[in-house]
Amino acid sequence: MDTPLGYNTGNLYNDKLVPPVGSYFHLTWRWRMDPSFFIMGVQKGGTSTLCYYMVQHPQVITPQNKDVFFFNNTLNYNKGIKWYKAHFALKAYKLYHELKKGSKNAVTFDGTPDYFDVAEAPERLYKHYPNGKLILLLRNPIHRAYSCYQSSKRFGFENLSFEAAMELEEQRLQDESKYAPMHPYHSYVHERLTCKKRGRYILYIKKWKELFGDNLLVLKTEDLAEHTQEQLDIILDFLGLDPYKNFDLTKQNLGNYSGMKPETYRMLREYYEPYNQQLYEYLGRDFGWD
Repeated sequence: MDTPLGYNTGNLYNDKLVPPVGSYFHLTWRWRMDPSFFIMGVQKGGTSTLCYYMVQHPQVITPQNKDVFFFNNTLNYNKGIKWYKAHFALKAYKLYHELKKGSKNAVTFDGTPDYFDVAEAPERLYKHYPNGKLILLLRNPIHRAYSCYQSSKRFGFENLSFEAAMELEEQRLQDESKYAPMHPYHSYVHERLTCKKRGRYILYIKKWKELFGDNLLVLKTEDLAEHTQEQLDIILDFLGLDPYKNFDLTKQNLGNYSGMKPETYRMLREYYEPYNQQLYEYLGRDFGWD
């Protein structure tokens, strides 16, 4: 079904935001590990690639699902922490993993990149994991927006041009309740179709920084792509994991699409400039996005 605002609601009822973990996992929740760190944003910022790298480390145990959609999705969050813990490895497996890998102090993680820009997520995560360590990848918001749009087009969520979709973002968010049965538990439009608005990083990062302080590591997506091992060394030191140099550095989920119109790029550069400058001042670091 296409809405008057040009997006496809055909996947609204089957949007895969409840990972298919079987009853055995839920029955054994109390014997399962807690995540030690969270790769919590941003969407289309390189989180899949970073997760791919991290699970290669001998001390890191792969979660049942990369994306758990717990702290950002009220429908899932209301199921409680028992439901959440079902998505991670058994503590007994931790011992097996350490023996098999010849490692110690193995950890696991949650790699849901949609936590970053959902208003309720920081306090929810802090309530359950106040000492958790967070990794945030920030990508040039212009490139992130276009990548987000191309992904939505590829999966059949989006029917309009990039320019038209951005122009209708706010109206779509207001209009969503007519079509989305999970609203307000989860915003389909925000998750799948909001390309432009989610790049205003300064509007979201302050709450995370206030709650988690030095337990929030902010990295630049472009640095991870260009100086991969150097950035991984920083991450491992931040997480207290042993140094590791044997990563397969193949990038994941790379898009293949033509570039945006030059006039669109100029418009977005002007739009994001004040938000980027505020971010640079807040973090004390110039990301050099242009």
